[in-house]
Amino acid sequence: MSSQQKNKFFKDVRHYFWDDPFLFKICADQVIRRCVHGKEALDILEACHNGPTGGHHGANLTAKKVFDFDFFWPTIYKDAHELVKNCDSCQRQGQISQHDEMPQHSIQICEIFDVWGIDFMGQFPSSRGN
Repeated sequence: MSSQQKNKFFKDVRHYFWDDPFLFKICADQVIRRCVHGKEALDILEACHNGPTGGHHGANLTAKKVFDFDFFWPTIYKDAHELVKNCDSCQRQGQISQHDEMPQHSIQICEIFDVWGIDFMGQFPSSRGN
């Protein structure tokens, strides 16, 4: 192992720690994520893509969901792209273009007393001298 490889190894190893029985990584966003591999990683990826909260979104959003559930493995993006590429439902549906999307309108939030209305009314005849 060259000195350059050793330096890279020691630089990378600082981001990991072992808490028996799991290995964790401190990611760039300072979130601690559990490292997984093999079948467990693929099951997590499958659940984030096909599961009740999955929605059959693209590879990047599927990988983001895995990160949101605090899991990590080095080939997550490659695995997500493979999963989406081989997903029958996604391939039949194809990509949704902007032409197919419903227009999105922001919901205007209005707090109490943010909007005032005044009704102007004309001359009133006096009632009993008032």
